[in-house]
Amino acid sequence: MLNREERIQALQWAKNGATFMFMPQEGLVNRILLDDPETKNINKVLKYTLLQKKPIRMETKTIVEYCMGTLDRNNSWVLDHGDIKVIPPQFETKKKENDNE
Repeated sequence: MLNREERIQALQWAKNGATFMFMPQEGLVNRILLDDPETKNINKVLKYTLLQKKPIRMETKTIVEYCMGTLDRNNSWVLDHGDIKVIPPQFETKKKENDNE
């Protein structure tokens, strides 16, 4: 879960064109494995992806909505149980170059 300062920083990064990724925390993975009732609204594909414990690229719009408190409850709950990071520019540049091939 992002604190107030982190939300402000994420919004600034989003305004400057940053790309974000999400890393599920161990607690979220465990809740999915235990079929916790809180995880019942997570679709099966996302559950499978979260169980891989790998970074998930996030749409900037989703992160902005999360930071502004306008993202739907289910997605906000998932994001509350992980870490949101900015994809370093050197990796984003490589992705964009590969997209043009």
